[in-house]
Amino acid sequence: TVATAARDLLRAAEPATPPAPAPTADHPTKAPRPAHTAGGRVPPAAVPQRCLRLIEGHAGWILRKSVYAVAFSPDGRLLATGSDDRTVRLWDPATGDPIGRPFTGHTDWVRAVAFSPDGRLLASGGDDKTVRLWDPATGGPIGRPLTGHTGPVWAVAFSPDGRLLASGSYDKTVRLWGSP
Repeated sequence: TVATAARDLLRAAEPATPPAPAPTADHPTKAPRPAHTAGGRVPPAAVPQRCLRLIEGHAGWILRKSVYAVAFSPDGRLLATGSDDRTVRLWDPATGDPIGRPFTGHTDWVRAVAFSPDGRLLASGGDDKTVRLWDPATGGPIGRPLTGHTGPVWAVAFSPDGRLLASGSYDKTVRLWGSP
């Protein structure tokens, strides 16, 4: 079937996972590799196979309605999106409904979004060369835009402890910011 052929193609394209190192006196146990079989391949049930929900609603720029960035909140209850309509939006992934009003402030396309590990901050980056922080609960901005990039910001990510925010830009730089 087509599904079987697609699954086999995905499996063939995956790099083989190297075997776990043998336990030593310094490291007597190794954490198991979640979602992988003994052969290092992702089991078929873990590979998304079908669209569960279509979410639409960004206004778009001119005739487009392009969404460039998506990120789930850490608890999975929110989905953030960034678009060429210069906004960040929140959605309920269970229903596909928008939550609140669009977050406005960017003056050009929004290319990146990321939630902090505790879910209390949302960062966005865009073609206006800024990084912005938002309160997901209110939709309001937090502080002033972070500036310094000389090109569009195409990536944002929080460190696992939430203390740092990294932004990557077309200007060939990564900037590390201290979060509030």
